[in-house]
Amino acid sequence: MVTRLRTERAWGQGKPLAMILAPTRELAIQIAKELQALKHNEREYNVLTVYGGTSIEEQTHQLRRGVDIFVGTCGRVIDHMKRGNFDFTGLRFAILDEADQMLNLGFKENVEEIMDTIKSANLKELQCLMFSATIPRWVQSIAQVFLKQGHGTIDLVKDLKNKTSRTVAHLAINCPYQNRLSALADILICYGGGQSIVFTSTKKEANDLLLSEKIKKDIEVMHGDIAQNQREVTLKRFKEKKFSVLVATDVASRGLDIPCVDLVV
Repeated sequence: MVTRLRTERAWGQGKPLAMILAPTRELAIQIAKELQALKHNEREYNVLTVYGGTSIEEQTHQLRRGVDIFVGTCGRVIDHMKRGNFDFTGLRFAILDEADQMLNLGFKENVEEIMDTIKSANLKELQCLMFSATIPRWVQSIAQVFLKQGHGTIDLVKDLKNKTSRTVAHLAINCPYQNRLSALADILICYGGGQSIVFTSTKKEANDLLLSEKIKKDIEVMHGDIAQNQREVTLKRFKEKKFSVLVATDVASRGLDIPCVDLVV
């Protein structure tokens, strides 16, 4: 996308040329950082990240001043659409990152609303792209709605012989449901000598781990009910090894980029 727009010298039209949707704030921030790193120089193009928990007025000011690429979460993108802050008439790329999550329950309706608004602009040169580590059949069937007929699929892993790193050990532990907290506490002691991340399905499960008396290690949680600034502080503290166990919901896992983690549960 960046290479194509760079080759065509498309920057600086005042209207967004590319929209990238992500399921979490953390992933949106990570994508924006990668886009900044791809610049040939600081002024080559503008990137704006939009997500909840931050000032919508400042984002509105930047959009009206002119943005080349915007990256955002669905909820905040829809907020801007309702305020009339987006001009999609120059849009060339619409991208869904982590498409299996974006088309899942809870996100699908928002994605449909955004894509329907874009389609109503009748853009002849619009290219829709979807990226995902997993593409089950239900994602393929829903994707037909958003992608043009005759669209292609690129699989970057089907020919790889080693699909997991040789330096990572995979363990499956059979545990009765009622004993899982005790088992997790033992696992963190036996295998979590350094930094550990525990993923849960729900925010309630994450909070239950935080409050559990069985887990003796320093633990902090991260999920959608926690304010954005606190989530950023928690991630920073974890990377700086101020505490040893981070608990996050599954959706949040799509946006985490943390090196030197010893254990993932």
